[in-house]
Amino acid sequence: MARPAPRTPVLLFVFLSIYILLQSAWWMWLLLSKDRDIFALQQQLLSSGIVPHLPVRLPRHTLMMVLGEGSVFLVLILLALGVTFRTLRHELSLARQQRDFLMAASHELRTPIAGLKLHLQTLERPGLGTERREMLARSARSDVERLHQLTERILLASRLEEEAVPPMWEEVDVACETKALVDAARLSYGQGHAIELSQPAVLQVRTDAGLFRSVLVNLLENACKYAPGGTTVRVELARTERALTLMISDDGPGVPMADRHRIFDKFFRGGQEETRNTKGTGLGLFIVERSARSLGGTVEYRPVHPHGSTFAASFPVHK
Repeated sequence: MARPAPRTPVLLFVFLSIYILLQSAWWMWLLLSKDRDIFALQQQLLSSGIVPHLPVRLPRHTLMMVLGEGSVFLVLILLALGVTFRTLRHELSLARQQRDFLMAASHELRTPIAGLKLHLQTLERPGLGTERREMLARSARSDVERLHQLTERILLASRLEEEAVPPMWEEVDVACETKALVDAARLSYGQGHAIELSQPAVLQVRTDAGLFRSVLVNLLENACKYAPGGTTVRVELARTERALTLMISDDGPGVPMADRHRIFDKFFRGGQEETRNTKGTGLGLFIVERSARSLGGTVEYRPVHPHGSTFAASFPVHK
């Protein structure tokens, strides 16, 4: 079992922050205390008829100076500590997400590689019938395709993050593309669900076919992955005067409130990598959000009551 993200840096930072603030307060108090002592000594000298060489400075003057300069100092310190703490938390969160991604990717790679190795070893055995060989060959091709898709997803996520995927604008019948992808899903990862499709027979728009497919496939896979078997996944595609809208809804558990602001982050997956049951690398929704952004659109999560999720993507219509 992988170890949880270390808390030592955070605890050390909190301890140092408290120490700095306490030391600042201590030095302010000490300065005021010493100034009061000096003033009291000067008053004693004056009462004895001795004029001190140092000018008499009232304690309230020192207090105003300490409050003024000390306040600026404390504000700057607090701002620096706040920025540092946020950066530290972000780096620790990113390190944990990268660790989770490596664990998930290792599992995703190990399964098809082991299956492919087994199929090839079986094919080497003598005396296999033609039907048996064809079945093993199909399984091997399926494992290779799974590895290819995982590799392409990782590469696409890297290109999208670097904004190195300029859209290739062309006239696309998105209704035809959607139907083909939904039909393919019904025969593969969506076999355990009833996938309903609502769209016009023809919907011709100017868009990037590859980026549109990335949005649709990743949202559809996400819905089929988290929704219980036997439930319905709904795909709706429509066009208004100014925008193309794609909505995919499921009857799954939904996204917890605490995770909703992070679901489109790279590598983010809810829960612990060691205990979650669903497969994935934490790249799907990141690819969806970046692909939609490349098309000039947006994607948002909408909870469905009492349970379920809807992801709505909207793209401007280019003429």
